[in-house]
Amino acid sequence: MSKIQREISSFQKVWKGGYKTGYSNKRNQVGLEVYLSDKLSGKNLLEIGCGGGQWSKFILNLDIFEKIYCVDVLSEKHNEFWKYLGEDAKKVVEYIQVENFDLDFIKDNSLDYVFSYDVFCHMSYSTIEAYLNSLYKKCKKEAKLLIMYADPAKYLKSEPENKYHVIKYLPKKKFMYKISNKLLISNAIEDRDGEPSSPDYEPRWYWIGIENFINLCQKSGFEIINEDLNIDKTNPITLFKK
Repeated sequence: MSKIQREISSFQKVWKGGYKTGYSNKRNQVGLEVYLSDKLSGKNLLEIGCGGGQWSKFILNLDIFEKIYCVDVLSEKHNEFWKYLGEDAKKVVEYIQVENFDLDFIKDNSLDYVFSYDVFCHMSYSTIEAYLNSLYKKCKKEAKLLIMYADPAKYLKSEPENKYHVIKYLPKKKFMYKISNKLLISNAIEDRDGEPSSPDYEPRWYWIGIENFINLCQKSGFEIINEDLNIDKTNPITLFKK
């Protein structure tokens, strides 16, 4: 089993009924809703990691897109996706359970917008690189992508009380509480392509970091519009285009 397949398998037993981000002051989902209401555009949108459909339903109700592809590694039944969106949503929304990141069910040069929230934070560096390469082929020229991921420096600045959340995914946990945040951040970034969680545990976080994510976007051929919209107080959201 490849590393990417092992990362995918770590999702198989979690979030029965479909993961939804919820609303918290730390994350500022309301602020993101305001942004999406004002800035989304185009005919075809891809949402990566739709879970229980929190963002899918919000985007659908904006009545902007003719087609919305919602992909997830878990089944629509597991996520109770249509139960939340309603059967009528099938006129616009297509749900696809994926086993890789090839996106071969989408035509090349056909996407106007790509959105993903609370998903890329669970992907390793090499997995994100593979996904971005696939996305480049599927996006139209000038298509925009809005993706949230994890940066340890921003996380610790926003939630210093949750330091263990950074520590618990690292291969060397002993004495980590005693080191400086600067050194902890360095260790977290260094493990950006580390081993995935066992299928018996919830998916881990990968601390990719803003600089590494930007580099991967540019390496795949994308142009950065805004390195971090700074809507989410805890995690970066990068806006970029083909």
